[in-house]
Amino acid sequence: MNNKLYKEFASYYADVTNDRDFKNQLEVILATYEPGRPCKSLLELFAGQSFHSIEAQKNHGIDVWAIDSSMEMKRLAIAEGFQNPEKYIVANLPEAMLSIEETKFDCITCLYNGLSNLNMEEVFILLKNCKDKLNDSGKIFIELHDIFLMTEYLSNQQVHYTEIENSRGELIKYAWPSGKIRWDRYTYRAEVPVQFLIQTSQRTDTIEFTSYDTMYSTEHIVFLANLLGLESMIYTEHPAWAALYPNSVILQLSIRKDLLKPAANDK
Repeated sequence: MNNKLYKEFASYYADVTNDRDFKNQLEVILATYEPGRPCKSLLELFAGQSFHSIEAQKNHGIDVWAIDSSMEMKRLAIAEGFQNPEKYIVANLPEAMLSIEETKFDCITCLYNGLSNLNMEEVFILLKNCKDKLNDSGKIFIELHDIFLMTEYLSNQQVHYTEIENSRGELIKYAWPSGKIRWDRYTYRAEVPVQFLIQTSQRTDTIEFTSYDTMYSTEHIVFLANLLGLESMIYTEHPAWAALYPNSVILQLSIRKDLLKPAANDK
């Protein structure tokens, strides 16, 4: 995500995106692993403050890595408790994954609709890189837009300001979008105007920028995954997942069993 809010004003972006139940979001992911094969390593893509990784290392002893394009977000993650700064890579995806040469992972997460930052070719490359970095029983968890809810909103789009007060005593009013969304003619890439109003006792500052997001349906990602030999499972209909990831679709990908090499004791 290349915009001034995510770079120069990363702390404000963090203020409005840290309202999730990170602990229980992670718990439902870890619960998908068999007791005899628990998740021992996790890579968080588009990590931001890497709250899921911090939760994983603090309460589960999981070896965690993170990738994000923002050095400011890495600094915030370290301040929040990310323990191994050398394992937080600041670089652009999908090529950033190539810098992890030998480690493979039981779990790779791509939450916060992170794929919307990439074009279709980049998504395909990212999925391929993820597959190459998975252990045989590893899983990829991807958060996607709910197309039904998205189209319902677009049919009656209204500007709505949300208010929060951060730990510094500033009142933040933000609208995302703050005006008409402009769509590309040939893809589902949207130019989304965003406005933040930062109020203190002395003044009000305004931050305005354009967020560029590409919308991918679950069908898009399942199709690309199938081309790479990945099988899929959708968790959206499960009540626990629906409660913890509202307004989203959660897709799990794993390597097709027929593509795995047999273990030595299976021969």
